[in-house]
Amino acid sequence: MKKRVKMIDVARRAGVSQTTVSLVLNNVTGVRIPDATRRHVIETAQQLGYSPGPLLHELAKDGVPIVGVLINEISSAYPIDIIDGLHVTARSAAMQLAVFVTDGVIEREEEALQSLTRLGVRHVVYANTFTAAVHPAAGLDGFRHVYVNCFRRDGAGTAIIPGERAAGFAAAQYLVQTGCRRLATITGDAWHSSAQRRLSGFRRGVRSAGLTLDPAMVIHGDWGHELGHRAMTELLAREIPPDGVFCQNDMLARGALVAIAEAGLRVPQDVAILGMDDREFARHHGLSTMLLPHASMAERALDILLGDRPPDPPQIISVRCPLIPRATTAQPERPAGRKTDQPSRGSASPLASKA
Repeated sequence: MKKRVKMIDVARRAGVSQTTVSLVLNNVTGVRIPDATRRHVIETAQQLGYSPGPLLHELAKDGVPIVGVLINEISSAYPIDIIDGLHVTARSAAMQLAVFVTDGVIEREEEALQSLTRLGVRHVVYANTFTAAVHPAAGLDGFRHVYVNCFRRDGAGTAIIPGERAAGFAAAQYLVQTGCRRLATITGDAWHSSAQRRLSGFRRGVRSAGLTLDPAMVIHGDWGHELGHRAMTELLAREIPPDGVFCQNDMLARGALVAIAEAGLRVPQDVAILGMDDREFARHHGLSTMLLPHASMAERALDILLGDRPPDPPQIISVRCPLIPRATTAQPERPAGRKTDQPSRGSASPLASKA
């Protein structure tokens, strides 16, 4: 008997995540997936002879456990990483996910919760694309639930978030350990809670190393490539430029690396760069970074949600962001205290030709 083709088979053949396959084949709305990727997934599914499995209501009728997932949007790698982590953990527990993209609209959340009630679902993961305080629909309290990458404004419930303060601290410590003494950071939007936590930890890490973080070495902006380029250009124009920069996401780091290359400087000999995210381009082009542990957060959330013991008191659980050293933070060629009046000329920065 021919083995039934599953979504995981389509994902492996297409070279995408199972979550991407699920979103495409189930025609989930509110998801920004490139048209070329959609076509590739659909064509791969057709080539393999994939046919949809049972609908959620059929699974529920057959007694298959279902976990509801409410997420504000799926338009970047971050939420897909979260859903992927939930998929893997749910699959290992012989469970299915029912994912609802709500755009953060209370009415849509209530509609999703009503649908889950009709399916007999008792467990819900409430997730957010960016770490933030949230105010969910009141109906969520009727389910056993846990928050992923977000937390309630009133402090109720159990939340799993990345340990961003600890990550900022570790970033400063690591740059110092590699010989950097003039530290700087390029942050995301100043109002954003993630940027605030990462900066708070970075300041503490600099202080603990016996150094001072000059206010002029902290540049706020958005999270994009252009800001990284502009901010790094500004930092390099300082009378005493930095020799180690923590860019608070990988896109900022990518822009910073282009600016360093344009200045004729070397990475990491003249300026070390550390990003945060571990996006795919970082893995392929030698960018040192810190991992946002979305998959681990999702696994931890389901373990708590599906555990046999009673729910824990409200708490926020921080998951460590592992540091991944690569070429942009290799040990400097010269010891700390290197000259700044005569910038070194040499090979272009990693990623510069790819940016």
